[in-house]
Amino acid sequence: MKTKVSICIPTYNRATLLHHTLESVFAQTYKDFEVVIVDDGSTDSTGKMLKESGYPIRYYWQENTGDAASRNRLVELARGQFIVFVDSDDLLMPDAIARMMQVVQTTSDDVIVYGPYLRIDAEGNVIGKCKRRLHSGCITKHLFNDIFVHTCGSMFPKKLLERSGGFDESLSVCSDYQLWLQMSLNYRFIALTEPTFKRRRHSGNISQRSFETRLVELQVLENFYYEGRGKDVIPRNLAMKRLSCEGYRAGRSALREGLLEDAIKLLTQACKRRLGLKPLIWLTMVRLKSLLKSTNQSIYNLPE
Repeated sequence: MKTKVSICIPTYNRATLLHHTLESVFAQTYKDFEVVIVDDGSTDSTGKMLKESGYPIRYYWQENTGDAASRNRLVELARGQFIVFVDSDDLLMPDAIARMMQVVQTTSDDVIVYGPYLRIDAEGNVIGKCKRRLHSGCITKHLFNDIFVHTCGSMFPKKLLERSGGFDESLSVCSDYQLWLQMSLNYRFIALTEPTFKRRRHSGNISQRSFETRLVELQVLENFYYEGRGKDVIPRNLAMKRLSCEGYRAGRSALREGLLEDAIKLLTQACKRRLGLKPLIWLTMVRLKSLLKSTNQSIYNLPE
């Protein structure tokens, strides 16, 4: 009999945390599922832990190729009609699959089901909850404005992921966000009111957003709006506000990393898209800093 749900887990060097993730998976009240794990080149004891755990899983190790490639491989390997991704440091709520299946089984067309999350610390203690407003139906406009659909704790018909072309492996980050934006143009998303997963915060994933990741997110938004039919559904004033905001954030990250030319370019672009006080102030500061640097360099290079 064909498995109804494939729970797909990409992992990399998270043997201990992955064990807790699997405990939450096999505690599901809904039982018609398989578990597929793609290990993206782990060098820790992940393989040994899985072998000794005795869990009925399908495990595949591959050379390190990145998050997007791992998820594409999972889609390829999945035998279920529906796919639920779970990050290897997060936990599923016990009735998450059952609640999501209830929605897809009572809906006539193909939909993506997702839900909010609880925040937990490294030890699994609840420290907060997702406060973002979630949306159902044709969510493109809302999703462009804010990232509230997460890969973990969401259910996707496998055929929709395949039709949409999968995750863009050229992206170092945001391949999931790029795909959800694209899918939102063609399919409905249904939001659950209660959490579907617990999102773990720990030393391995708590870090300040870098210029590189900020820039990639900005480029994903730009490409979607200008080249990916975003213009057809997103009001221009809303799009310019969002692009300006992300350009401002990327510009500040560039400045923090000492990339003055990039900072000036991004902050100038942010002001052109939507003039705001903060981008204008930071652009003025960066230009002054660049001018002072040039002046000091000129004085330093004066002949004796």
